Amino acid sequence: MEHISDIKLLDYVAGKLAGKEIEQVRWHIAECADCASRYQQARLMWHTLGKWQVDPSAHQIAGRVEALAAERQSQHRPVHKVFAAFRIAAAIILAIGGGHLLGRFSAPSNEPTPVISTDKPRYIAALGFEWSSELTWTVLEEDAQSGANQQ
Repeated sequence: MEHISDIKLLDYVAGKLAGKEIEQVRWHIAECADCASRYQQARLMWHTLGKWQVDPSAHQIAGRVEALAAERQSQHRPVHKVFAAFRIAAAIILAIGGGHLLGRFSAPSNEPTPVISTDKPRYIAALGFEWSSELTWTVLEEDAQSGANQQ
């Protein structure tokens, strides 16, 4: 035997069934102890909730929800536009900065690259000096000056 669905049982308790369905549910409740117990619980709940008096004017939920949604929607639109402007400005700044850095490091430099020699110049040995790192800059300056005079 198939039991009565909860929805059909609540419709029976609420008086929403008609004709042949009412007779089928009555007959089933008389024959099935499980459905009879569920019917008694549903009837008790229906009558208990039916006595509950709620003041609908105290619960203007639909109006409050609509007002809150409209308020939130109006607040978020300008903020969204401001963040979009910041994202665009940040992208422009990053593009310009990245282009500057790429151009700076990829362009050839106009300054000559200094050549540092680690070889001992012959004229230092001829003068009887010892080669040391302290003389390096002096030697480089002298080499640069003598190279400029030769040209």
